[in-house]
Amino acid sequence: MADAGQSRVFFALWPDPAVRARLHAESLRLSRLLGGKPSQPDSLHLTLVFVGEVENARLADLAAVAERVTSPRFELSLDREACWRHNHIAHLGASQPPAALFDLVGRLSVNLKAAGIAFDARPFAPHVTLVRKADCARHLARGKDGNEAGNENPASGPIRWSARDFVLVRSSLRAEGARYEQLGRWPLL
Repeated sequence: MADAGQSRVFFALWPDPAVRARLHAESLRLSRLLGGKPSQPDSLHLTLVFVGEVENARLADLAAVAERVTSPRFELSLDREACWRHNHIAHLGASQPPAALFDLVGRLSVNLKAAGIAFDARPFAPHVTLVRKADCARHLARGKDGNEAGNENPASGPIRWSARDFVLVRSSLRAEGARYEQLGRWPLL
């Protein structure tokens, strides 16, 4: 947990109320199927770049990084549900993520490097976490012949998300779960 002089932060897409309601309904549906804890509606997001712990004095630098991003708006169709066995996370992703999403992540990453701010540089896997502590063994997809086909399924219906801006978020870990606070919002062009 961060001390008083540090914050745990990340850049993300934050859903509008209609998209949030659809995502939450999907998290409740998956939780009924897989067990686990559904994500709270106010915590649903798509992480773009996880920065991690930073000195609070550097929050202004993170805002400056975001100010320099020029990236287009885009439409995202969340149409693939999956479950990661290694961390028991059921999530929703896109079978065809738009190039503009990767462009946004790339621009944020370049600006963070230029500002000398360390961040998690693992390959970007766009997803929205819907259920934690899910029983992923129950999620195996079945092919038409009934044989196991993997751990990814089409979603119950695509959720269309119009990405018009992105946010910088501070995460506080608490006994009841993570609490997120938006520190800034920047428009996409």
